[in-house]
Amino acid sequence: MSGALIAASAPAPAAAKLDVPFTTAPIAAQLVAAGGVLKVAVPEAFGGKTVIGQLAVDGARGSGFITAYGCANGLPRDVTGEITRGDLNYNGSITTTWSNRLIVQADGNGDICFYALTPVELIIDVNGVSFDTGISSFQNRRTDTRLATSERPAGPVRAGTTLRVTVDAAVGGKTVIGQLAVDEVNKIGFVTAYPCAAGLPINSVAAVDRADLNYTGTVAATWSNRLIVEADANGAICFFSSATAQLVIDINGVTDVGISAFSNQRTDTRTGAGGQDVGPVAAGATLRIRVPEAEGGQIVLGQLAVDDVRASGFVTAYPCADGIPVNFTGEVDRSDLNYSGRAARTWSNRLIVEADANGEICLFSSASAEMIIDINGVSAVNGITPFPNRRTDTRFGAQPTPEPVPLDVDGVPQWPPYVPFPALNGVAALTGLPASAKVVKRPIIAVKVDNFFRARPQFGLNQADAVFELNVEGVTRFIALFHSNLPERLGPARSVRTADLDLLAAMNRPIITYSGANVGVSQWLTAAENSGVLVDFSSQRNPCYFREPTRPGPHNLLLDPTCVLANAPQAGPARPLWSIDVGWTPGVLPSTPDSTFDVDMDGVDVTWKWNVDSRRYLRFQDDAPHLAEPDVPVTASNVVLLETKHVPSPADVRSPNPISVGSGRAIVHRDGRAVPCTWSRQSPFDPFTFFDAASGITIPLDVGVTFVELVRQL
Repeated sequence: MSGALIAASAPAPAAAKLDVPFTTAPIAAQLVAAGGVLKVAVPEAFGGKTVIGQLAVDGARGSGFITAYGCANGLPRDVTGEITRGDLNYNGSITTTWSNRLIVQADGNGDICFYALTPVELIIDVNGVSFDTGISSFQNRRTDTRLATSERPAGPVRAGTTLRVTVDAAVGGKTVIGQLAVDEVNKIGFVTAYPCAAGLPINSVAAVDRADLNYTGTVAATWSNRLIVEADANGAICFFSSATAQLVIDINGVTDVGISAFSNQRTDTRTGAGGQDVGPVAAGATLRIRVPEAEGGQIVLGQLAVDDVRASGFVTAYPCADGIPVNFTGEVDRSDLNYSGRAARTWSNRLIVEADANGEICLFSSASAEMIIDINGVSAVNGITPFPNRRTDTRFGAQPTPEPVPLDVDGVPQWPPYVPFPALNGVAALTGLPASAKVVKRPIIAVKVDNFFRARPQFGLNQADAVFELNVEGVTRFIALFHSNLPERLGPARSVRTADLDLLAAMNRPIITYSGANVGVSQWLTAAENSGVLVDFSSQRNPCYFREPTRPGPHNLLLDPTCVLANAPQAGPARPLWSIDVGWTPGVLPSTPDSTFDVDMDGVDVTWKWNVDSRRYLRFQDDAPHLAEPDVPVTASNVVLLETKHVPSPADVRSPNPISVGSGRAIVHRDGRAVPCTWSRQSPFDPFTFFDAASGITIPLDVGVTFVELVRQL
């Protein structure tokens, strides 16, 4: 099986017995321990009502799950003692933050408990309860295609096919409540749940127009979401999967009153569906949707998804007339969907939000995002009782926000504490090519490489996974990134500039190797290292450097990368700096053949030529092939030109400082074609995104080596 197991099927650790002590109020600012339980009191749920809200984890460092249950009822287990339900599955090797909609029956005292398989921070938003007779809960019933049954052999649901599940308790067309998960997915796709007798919901062009779970198998093999779907008169529900996937369906409740279902209504900012303007919702902006069926302040039910996200952020849904929910400091104090653009571009969650009297709901996004909202039901006026959001947060922090940027103190950036993300699984972060477990755990070794004519040919430059070329003082220098390959010698190494810091911050605590720096740049590096943003491996304070006697100084300082790795164990594993898709083509996007093109850099004439046989670009400098020792051509699968504003360096006004945070014009060269586009990066911690400004379509890079040129003007 690829990826992590659906966590709800994992056996409970020995510590997780029914008598496990739970955390009581006041909540301490600390992780919930592995096998620990957090207790939350909801007075409005007294008598065993169903609690509605949002469940999120932060600080996840491994695979695991959260199970919510009525405290007095004990953890739900099967006859073997295994926990039989998961309300949120997470995989810390992908991202440390995960969330899902919370729907759980409280015990008679109105208490709900949360069991955590591994140590995590828990953030629980509670903002509603169902009336006493609204939802009937029962012992969890699982359908798992990974396991053989009397009705079907073990095996995934094939792409474009349907799995049928009968829920006896839903006979008569009741609404089924549970959890939907996929496992072993390796492509982008979705699952749509629907009443079997009604047929698959499609639009006028025969395309499926609703999704109950979106997944991206290229990021993780396992995904899950809350399930709310109306059964047909026979109690049957069907699950259509657009790509091959193992399906795991947990059903633990039905309702026969209080929820009215109707044909799906989609709002999609990517296409303009629903009458919206085409294009992403800008950071800090709000999307307004009117749901006529929800007039009078009813509860809107559906699915909320974001696409093409490039930073970490959240979406908050609320009744428009009430205004966005904020706390006493003015911070948004609720989220309905958390996302991390560093991990994946597409995220989704179940939508449950009260409309205002006019039937309008608003969706605020903290970062730029395309929004896709499917609405297919409302709750009866007295079906769900909402109330002001109450948050339980073991971090004692505010609402999640996009990754912070450093603040200047006396001209020196002060970076927030940085905790590295885990390594990828089986893929080299910078090239997208298969890689061993040993390689994926390596950090990026960033070498500041000299490009003065006396430094040529450089050592090892042809084996870098990626290279940034920046203007310095009348010439260029490279930041060469080594991950997949470790040549015996690298260099010549030269000094660092302030512009390098914003690039290094996105590399998940890389090792920066260089000859030295002036006082101002040294202060910048020290501040970044003290916050865990990078490992400062200067030649002035570390071993592994040596001089090449056949070259003139100062263009002769080389380093041994294997030695560097051994002396910098605190570095973080390599993470992607851009999206990669080997099969992507421009399609309808504007593009032109690029057999030869010039790059306008300071003090050097740069030309790239496309080689059809090798399917790589060959680099030329000053009208001659650019060679690395020993006379090996420097080539790339991708050459990206970024138009960047150049300002004087804060540490030395004589030195240019290209700005690599924000956005600007770009050209992506791949597969022998030039694709004009826009580059964007919201903070120094974020990877680069390249997209077509007119359509919003993201432009991924090809697998292999990437060369990024930071030019003054295109």
